Amino acid sequence: MSNIEILVNNGNKELLEIFRDTIIWILDLRTADCILQASDILHTLCKLEMLLFNGSFTSHFATQLPASLNCISLQTGECSSEWLYSLFINLCALGHHVKCEFWYFVVQSRGEDYGADAYIHGSLVRSKLVSCKMSNMEILVINGSKELFEIFRDTSIGILDFITADCILQASDILPTLSKLEMLLLWGSYTGHFAIQLPASLQFISLETDECSSEWLCSLLINLCALGHLSKFVLWDFVMQSRGEDAHIHGSHGRYKVMSCDMSYIKISVKNCLTYFVTQA
Repeated sequence: MSNIEILVNNGNKELLEIFRDTIIWILDLRTADCILQASDILHTLCKLEMLLFNGSFTSHFATQLPASLNCISLQTGECSSEWLYSLFINLCALGHHVKCEFWYFVVQSRGEDYGADAYIHGSLVRSKLVSCKMSNMEILVINGSKELFEIFRDTSIGILDFITADCILQASDILPTLSKLEMLLLWGSYTGHFAIQLPASLQFISLETDECSSEWLCSLLINLCALGHLSKFVLWDFVMQSRGEDAHIHGSHGRYKVMSCDMSYIKISVKNCLTYFVTQA
């Protein structure tokens, strides 16, 4: 059954018991109730690699996950911060690389999901998460928010993958607190100045696809130089935006600052980018 993807929109225990001890590869649960009904059999799915969640979740995530899980995708819906903390703690317990995707999933603000007692309990769960080893976790964010990124503050996440330019803007306050972050992947369109403090642990940054201004690229390189250790910088299908007159002045100033930096620590790899991008940046 490793080639079978199961999507359940309205399940019950009788249906989900059919899957016990099978080798399903992908399980797509469309409601919070489906996950509750599947809680007794999930850990028996010894070949399950991908789990997709939809729905509204509060309280505590206490379901035992299968050891084979490689990816969990939160598709649409919302959750409390306590639920998300406890989900991450369960993912850390797997002890291997796991990718966690956030599509159109909203984290409730603390005013909504906490009473006084629940706030204290949520703070304890957060403390437990901060002490977990999250360096095996890769977080991919398609549609982020400050509430979501605050969950990651002071944790030891190893890889962050931002699909839009807005994601890195929303994450700007917490990025320097990620003391174990080694890899940052950026997608989207970027202009202006890159003024975000990068974590000292960063070893790899990749611009995956889309475009940026020369000013933005120069200021990003300056920030990488400031780390003072070996970093790999990869450019995939990125395009340099054409320069207006004002942008040319700012870009030239940024380029001058780059030329005065010690870039001997940076390894640059360019793949499928325009010659103009390479020569003019």
